[in-house]
Amino acid sequence: MAVEETPQADIRGPWSALSRRQFVTRALGIGLTATTAGSILAGCSGGGDPEGAAVNDPLAVKGGPKTTPTAGVIYPEGYVGPHAAKRATLVKEKVTLRVVVPQDVRVGDWAKNTFTGWYEQATNVHIDWQVVAGGDDAMTKVNAMIASGDIPDVFMNIAFSNAQQLLYGSQGLFVPLNKLIDDYGVEVKRIFKDYPDAKSTLTATDGNIYSMPSVNDCFHCACGNQRMWIYQPWLEKLGLDMPTNLDELEEVLKAFKTGDPNGNGKADEVPLMSTIDDPLDTFFMSSFMYNPGEPWLVLDNDKVDVAFNKPEWREGLRYLNRLYQQGLLAKQSFTQDGDQLRRIGDRKGEPILGAARVFYWGTFLTLNDDDPNARWRDYVAVPTLAGPDGKRFANWNYYGAVSTGNFVVTNACKNPAVAVQWGDGQYELETILRAYSGDFDKGWRWAKDGEVGINGKQALWTTLGTWPPPDGQWWNQLGLGYRSSDFRLGEVADPEHPTFEKPLYEQSRSAYFPNKIDKALQVPPLYLDADQAAQSGELSLTIANYVKQSLSKFTLGQLDPNDGGAWKTYVETLDQMGASTLVELNQKAYDAKYK
Repeated sequence: MAVEETPQADIRGPWSALSRRQFVTRALGIGLTATTAGSILAGCSGGGDPEGAAVNDPLAVKGGPKTTPTAGVIYPEGYVGPHAAKRATLVKEKVTLRVVVPQDVRVGDWAKNTFTGWYEQATNVHIDWQVVAGGDDAMTKVNAMIASGDIPDVFMNIAFSNAQQLLYGSQGLFVPLNKLIDDYGVEVKRIFKDYPDAKSTLTATDGNIYSMPSVNDCFHCACGNQRMWIYQPWLEKLGLDMPTNLDELEEVLKAFKTGDPNGNGKADEVPLMSTIDDPLDTFFMSSFMYNPGEPWLVLDNDKVDVAFNKPEWREGLRYLNRLYQQGLLAKQSFTQDGDQLRRIGDRKGEPILGAARVFYWGTFLTLNDDDPNARWRDYVAVPTLAGPDGKRFANWNYYGAVSTGNFVVTNACKNPAVAVQWGDGQYELETILRAYSGDFDKGWRWAKDGEVGINGKQALWTTLGTWPPPDGQWWNQLGLGYRSSDFRLGEVADPEHPTFEKPLYEQSRSAYFPNKIDKALQVPPLYLDADQAAQSGELSLTIANYVKQSLSKFTLGQLDPNDGGAWKTYVETLDQMGASTLVELNQKAYDAKYK
């Protein structure tokens, strides 16, 4: 199985189609100011009472189209997830919806895409696609469309933040979906049943749901931002065990540096390295405190706080500085990207890299599933290490399975119920697999009785040949989807052709799951209002840049973490930048939704 060479290429996580900047923007809920939004929405056309439109849409069938379970599908015992069903078309006479989507090289021409054609035939809904530039430019184009009053029926995969959903919903641009889902949704109700947090996550503080959910319950993604990998053959050659605490890791890295584990007689070993996109703090601070990573917000008895100014954070900086001073941590970790690290990991001949703090193997090595002796197979996950007091705080993202803002219906839509049912149909199992792996019996098939999935249970499905499918035959994980944990782990794990998915699941489960943090410590998705979001976004970016710069300086000794004055200046600077205001803004949003 081949993958894209990006830090989160499928692996196959819920944020794989988003850039890092989009991810941060979405997580913070950055939106337009209320003043700006008011002027933009003044140009909106269409409308009417969305609740009335939901009830009176004459084309959609309440309760959804007639369905018949698909024969020949074997569900694992206790399976939770999408089901396969043959569905009647949504409408008798073809309906056209205008849908805005981002440009994507793997989707190709949305109108000519193979899956697009299949789904149109299955639903009898034709899409007039309006494609905008992908990546960071998508929202710029969308805002210009809204300002001009050029409003489509649906925005799909534009990734509106929670704040933007609340803002545009309150102004009447986005249609509330509560009643539409109740009357016309089928598969989305299965999601709400299977994932109790989903409905709450989607519901804004005004009680309305403004977007259909995207579900990708990626087990290994839940701990992905803290994983570290170590070269097992070097441990074995030097007679070392997998480290279980910080002191043991330090001794292992010293042995890597001085023990010539690659046996070439040169002092060319790099004990530990990372990249600018794989921060060191998410692994190492976990030996001292719960650290979710940027923007470092945590909960303590329903009180929002930050992690980066606590004494435990300073202890983590001292440890990182100690590693660097001994030549055990590469300075390039703060400047290089994944391509540069892969050149080190892929170096011909004997390996020189001992450990890497990165998301997965593909970040620092070429993934070749066809080679049973590929180098990546010898790097194993380092568990969350015990700190000085013996505690471990394995980061675990409890809310990462369900994302919002990827499918919104606007007040310009004359048939909102049809739009909702068109989106709802994308959660059906065969539809998911066709959008993800191409045509049936070409890109994938149902599993046979006795075939085993990644989690050791009866398998549900398997890819055929190399994933991903050819460009133009799939939607590259765009659109909507319901990829539950059981669905993902129900992929056939062929022992004769092993892929990275099974060991990634197994090692994440053994190394991090046992010490995962309590859910009560994680800040859930919040809906900041427009002013809160604008203020929080500005503060967050300023503070994040300073925290990351300071992490580098303390680690590299440009600032001394043992100097009380340097630490005091760091904390006071954060206060001056508005760290307490950032906490207050998020506390208000938390209280508004969860208390």
